Amino acid sequence: MNRLLKIILLAGGLTFAFGCGYKAYLGLHGTSIRLHPDVHKSVTEDRQCLECHHPDNPKGPPTPHPTFTGCIKCHNDENGTKK
Repeated sequence: MNRLLKIILLAGGLTFAFGCGYKAYLGLHGTSIRLHPDVHKSVTEDRQCLECHHPDNPKGPPTPHPTFTGCIKCHNDENGTKK
């Protein structure tokens, strides 16, 4: 039982440390939108996000999940993009 608990705690700790979803609740996700709201006001579609935030674009800040769809759904807040 003790070993199982350690494995569960380790898995939970790794998910917390390296996962992405919890960052939104801590205010760490979508920091470029909050830092540069003027640049993001005209963005209304996911493809617009990925044009700038794609790893192949050396000028834009990279995203850790370039194949993910749902940028606007996840990052749409009062300071950021509008749907």
